Amino acid sequence: MTDSLEKIAAAEARLRVTPMTRVLRVIGRTRAFARIYRVIGPIIDPWLMRRSDLIGRLYGLPTLLLTTVGAKSGARRTSPLLYVRDGEAFAVVGTNFGQFHHPAWTANLLANPNAEIEVWSQQVNVHAEQVQAQEWDRLFGRFVEIYPGYRDYLGRCGGRKPRLFLLRPA
Repeated sequence: MTDSLEKIAAAEARLRVTPMTRVLRVIGRTRAFARIYRVIGPIIDPWLMRRSDLIGRLYGLPTLLLTTVGAKSGARRTSPLLYVRDGEAFAVVGTNFGQFHHPAWTANLLANPNAEIEVWSQQVNVHAEQVQAQEWDRLFGRFVEIYPGYRDYLGRCGGRKPRLFLLRPA
């Protein structure tokens, strides 16, 4: 496990703000982008992320693939997400692009907190813990720092507080 986390940390250290990072930080905040990306992102991003580290290098943002077990279906589901590191844990937030409902992957984690992540070609089994109150504010602020669109999503989701999880290596 330590070897995987060290490789992930080394890859994270190579992240740089790119022209695409700047573009995403502007257009990613719009409703139009959210409508389009929530359809194509879950298809394109995992495909690209599993073939190279192009997404990380292109986006300049920390990304992972989260695989959960469907709460109702029992089927494995994979979602591409931005993350923030908190020690050895990976924080992920379910803003659902500012929609009124939580994304399905958050319900999956509530029903079965054991999941897998793929980060920079490293597979890590994780256990999810939903973050509460003060920790939520601290971590959500870190998400806004790397991607200001999260603040916009929060304003659009009708008062719903997005579920935020710490994914700890199992």
